[in-house]
Amino acid sequence: MIELSKSQKKIARELITLGLQRECQSFKNEIEQFTCSSEWKTGNPQELYHKLYEIVTTFDKHIAKRYNDLGGSRYFNTVLGLFCDEILTPEDIARFDIEVQNKLVTIKDSWI
Repeated sequence: MIELSKSQKKIARELITLGLQRECQSFKNEIEQFTCSSEWKTGNPQELYHKLYEIVTTFDKHIAKRYNDLGGSRYFNTVLGLFCDEILTPEDIARFDIEVQNKLVTIKDSWI
């Protein structure tokens, strides 16, 4: 496990917040795309409800798994997950010191 310093944890909290904002924006875009589709306009209301419910439930489970009960000991792994999922960019993680950046990049590269 990687231990972050107090200043690095502050950066991690800011990046985690940024990641959550980006994930919520992506979710919003997905909902807008679905509700503007021809399927939404002409489909069976009950089937559309079930599909919309599935989209919302899937996102909710993902967000809960990633962000609930998030303490300092989980910051590095959460940032790593956001980076590996390309929610955070190399420019975003450049805010960390070089050692943390290198660990994030090395682990991401080994997973790909």
